[in-house]
Amino acid sequence: MTLLAHPSLELDVRPRIGILESNRVVLQRAARVLRSASSLLDVAAESDPASLRALLSDRLRLLACDAADLDLAVEWASRRYRDLAVIACTSGAMDPLLEAARSAPAIVSMIGWPSFASMPRPWELALATRRIMDPGASAPRLSELFSWGAATVKLRPRTSHDRDVAVTEVTSLAERAGAPVRVAKRVGEVAHEMIMNAMYDAPVDAAGIPLHAHDRKRDVALAEHEAPTFRFAADGVHVALQIVDPFGRLERHHVLDGILRGRKAGGGGEVLDTSGGGAGLGLSRIYSQSTAMIVDVERGRSTSVTSFFDLDVSPRDARTMPVSLHLFER
Repeated sequence: MTLLAHPSLELDVRPRIGILESNRVVLQRAARVLRSASSLLDVAAESDPASLRALLSDRLRLLACDAADLDLAVEWASRRYRDLAVIACTSGAMDPLLEAARSAPAIVSMIGWPSFASMPRPWELALATRRIMDPGASAPRLSELFSWGAATVKLRPRTSHDRDVAVTEVTSLAERAGAPVRVAKRVGEVAHEMIMNAMYDAPVDAAGIPLHAHDRKRDVALAEHEAPTFRFAADGVHVALQIVDPFGRLERHHVLDGILRGRKAGGGGEVLDTSGGGAGLGLSRIYSQSTAMIVDVERGRSTSVTSFFDLDVSPRDARTMPVSLHLFER
């Protein structure tokens, strides 16, 4: 005898991933990336919100959209879909996305779409999709974000001298990887800020009190278990840096507030926010110099900050390009 399932007990097999995009070519290309990155789950792809809504599961997990549809995405996240995470793409100004993300935690990835590109960077769409659909997975190591064959270097700076040596080495490596002198200098500046944040702002004692954030000019010598892991990678197209500290204290509002304060201040000054172990304008400097910035936090265990640089974009063009920001936490 065959038992018929009661309608209320039937599983909702409609797509839990949706993409809203008016350009049909971009829509189909991006949908293919999202489908592959989610282990070939169904992806609903439409240019009309009502048509998309009719296809979606009531348990929608991911929505990718253009910044023009961000208000709709935020409304869906707050009223319709409790667990929704949003990927928003723009080729325009990033500030509206950054401001929106302060009050809308559903906005996980803000992808800067270069005006000369035919679609948002596929590797960024794939990264965001994989992290959203598998939130318990460990943050990817830098080598996992590059194609096979990329050059990688790992360092473990524990002292202020180690920091200076690492910055010098990374600057030299960037030049050897083909970065113009000005870009290599930017890489070195970002490396310095990343290591400073990990060595001075991240460490705390057993009571959670910051150990070194009060004085960034003082030399430090971290214990082995406190030392961050710093990585450099290059593949001929990109150069990237990644710092991982073992504390996991960086919070979403630290990142967004630091970046926005830095942008309002024009990226200058020495304003620091050490009240909660935040890195103040240091995060803004990292963000403003990058092509893409990825922050991945496992609360109480690790903070990973990754910065990408595009070797095919001139420093002048890089200053006008929207910079991507990805915020993952678990």
